[in-house]
Amino acid sequence: MLAMVSQKSMARVGSGVTAYEQGIKVPEEETAKQIARHLNRIVSRLVESDQQVNPRELELWRGMAAGTQAQGSWQNAKGQQAELLVKGLVMQRLRDADWLRQTTPDGTRFQLRDGRIVAFADEPDIAFSKDNQIRAAVEVKGGIDPAGVLERLGAALKSLRRAREQNPTAVTILIIQSSAVTEQAKADLDLNRHIITHWFAVEDLLSHEAARERLFELLSI
Repeated sequence: MLAMVSQKSMARVGSGVTAYEQGIKVPEEETAKQIARHLNRIVSRLVESDQQVNPRELELWRGMAAGTQAQGSWQNAKGQQAELLVKGLVMQRLRDADWLRQTTPDGTRFQLRDGRIVAFADEPDIAFSKDNQIRAAVEVKGGIDPAGVLERLGAALKSLRRAREQNPTAVTILIIQSSAVTEQAKADLDLNRHIITHWFAVEDLLSHEAARERLFELLSI
């Protein structure tokens, strides 16, 4: 079986694979189909998120799944890859829905058909603005280490707070690795709804169409 996600992530969606990987038992036919469909959805999203298929990205994701279990140096790489994947999902949506009207040569700023400007940068990672006022901001924090989640949350709050100060009605979105969301982090997110208006798990955006559609709805694309 192609290990595209960690054992913890598979268990989270009700398809635990630990016993199968250890050779303790063989999955029943329906279970095997369920696992295959889940992995296929993830691979499909990775492929669809880019204009050109890059096999190296599939290898990175597979390796980063191992990093989830090893808690090694893959943590930073997975965080960076999560940001690329989310930007890829947004970019694919803009193309599919024919939102794009003009693109800068470096491919980091885009004018949409309604006059909004989309910028792929840092702090925030994705910004939608119009008439020099930010309308929506997205921060992606894909690190997988629960011990560092509060630090990443603090960095996201700092970035998204600026967006809300510029425009109190701006939509501010945090996208974070589900394995790093502790109960304390959830409590902090609830306390800071005035800064982070919505949040998503990276895995949900990759695996569930409803989550992606909700993100696109909030971004008005």
